[in-house]
Amino acid sequence: MPPRNKVFDLPQDVREQLNERLVSSGFQGYEALAGWLSERGYNVSKSSVHRYGQDLQEEFEEAMGDVRKTTELARAMASEGEDESGHLIDATARIVQDQLLRISIAMRKAEHEPDVAAKHLSSVTKALADIGRVSLSQKKWAKELRVEVAKEAAAKAETSMATQGMSREAIDSIKRDILGIA
Repeated sequence: MPPRNKVFDLPQDVREQLNERLVSSGFQGYEALAGWLSERGYNVSKSSVHRYGQDLQEEFEEAMGDVRKTTELARAMASEGEDESGHLIDATARIVQDQLLRISIAMRKAEHEPDVAAKHLSSVTKALADIGRVSLSQKKWAKELRVEVAKEAAAKAETSMATQGMSREAIDSIKRDILGIA
């Protein structure tokens, strides 16, 4: 197993600044970034910064791809009208769950600061549970909405059929069909 990249030994705030600089530079200028770190007293080679930058760029592009997917889903839902069945929430929940799972895998791979990783894993677990609750609540709401719409449709149909002189037996049969009652 290769030695751990020295970038991971940097203090969190310095690593966050490095991340910002990598993103804003379009993941270029590794020699200048290594010089910037050296000016701050951190001896990290250009190659280490480059390897770290490549990994960060891959994660960044993957995350941006997920954002684009979610945005396209939102546009499709908006063009179709209201999302009564919750497809957008389901799709978003799946993407977030995927990201949270990736985070938890990455934290398990991190060998440093196990107490910090455990705290973050606790947050990830809570977020997954919250997403599950949101998804279940949305599905419950959608089911209740469908039942309410069916009841309203059945009542309107009953009134209409009664005014047209249909028999009570025929009206009740059609109502059962609308409401999905055997």
